[in-house]
Amino acid sequence: MKKKIGYTLLVVLLLMLSVGFYYIRKFNNAFFKEKSAYLEYSFESKSIHFDWTANSTGSEGYHEPQAAMIIPLKIEGLAHQFYMQFDTGAPHSFIYENDLNSLRTIGLDVKEVVKDEERYVENLDFILDDNHIKVSMIKILQDYGHSFDKNDTISRIGIGTIGSDFIVNRITAIDFKNQNIQLYNERPEWIASLTGFKSFDFSGRRIMLPVTLDNKDYEFLYDSGCSAFGLITTKNRFEKYTDKSTEEIKYDAKSWESSIPINSKATDKLFSIGNANLKLKRVSYIDMYTATQPLVTPFTRIGGWLGNQPFNESILILDTKTEEFIVIEK
Repeated sequence: MKKKIGYTLLVVLLLMLSVGFYYIRKFNNAFFKEKSAYLEYSFESKSIHFDWTANSTGSEGYHEPQAAMIIPLKIEGLAHQFYMQFDTGAPHSFIYENDLNSLRTIGLDVKEVVKDEERYVENLDFILDDNHIKVSMIKILQDYGHSFDKNDTISRIGIGTIGSDFIVNRITAIDFKNQNIQLYNERPEWIASLTGFKSFDFSGRRIMLPVTLDNKDYEFLYDSGCSAFGLITTKNRFEKYTDKSTEEIKYDAKSWESSIPINSKATDKLFSIGNANLKLKRVSYIDMYTATQPLVTPFTRIGGWLGNQPFNESILILDTKTEEFIVIEK
């Protein structure tokens, strides 16, 4: 009887591992597969200023001063204060459908096209900070965004997201300290003269940066949409990288239309990225995944989700043409 129970448990365990491996493999294939690439745009290569937007959340009203990177946006003939969020975790740039409908209502002539059963804006002209952008085939995010009218000219209105397709075949320099983004078609002299570029992987328009932490090598997914965070990792590594005496902050972080319960601690833990040694600043884990993370994490490529906090005093340069990057410490 004991042998039968043992064999039964072994079979159940093998089935669970097989099913788990299948779905993890399916996730990896879907997450990193090549995405449709219809977005095209021209730009003036002027510096694009971004702002940090703050957010207060949680039962204790936790205040986060760097909840997102937002770029002021203007549309000719409209006095509204529009903006887009800069989110490299999104493989597509979007204009939100509800905002698009409002733009049409107040008189903007916007044409749509359908490609591969997805809706796109055919052409749109706007100004990011002082940079004139002419974009075609920007994806429409259905049932998302907010409605506004012609008199809503005081409050800021988020009408879309700038995703990682915006930096395809570009050299992108993000200066976090001075809060500006610079786009180039070719490396300018000041970037071409730099030494120490490292390779990174850009499969599926996911920015996978190689790092070393505690003498172990990982690939961290750089997601500028995780603006408030340093590293999002497993609970075990969270406890390893932080001090027990440090106060833990718990709140629900907004992710598109949902909220994710997240636990964070400040830390001075160092990690190596490129030729730089940076502080993680903040380590976090997602509460609802703590049971499955130790089983799932070894089979995924993502060693952690890297946000903006470690780069706050630096410049991150991403060359997606050559798939090379460098971090310049200031």
